[in-house]
Amino acid sequence: MMTITQIVHDHWVHILMSMGFVLGCHLDRKNEEKLTAFWNKSLLFKRELRPSEEVTWK
Repeated sequence: MMTITQIVHDHWVHILMSMGFVLGCHLDRKNEEKLTAFWNKSLLFKRELRPSEEVTWK
């Protein structure tokens, strides 16, 4: 029977790759939220919205 330490020792590359992917997705979402907030407040990207439009960037 394999213990947790043996499983981690045998599959550490897969564990780190998965954790890196999840962390990267999380950081990407946070960065996108910051950019969206900037675009909505920026005078450079400001324009009149059409009646059917809600927000410039989502």
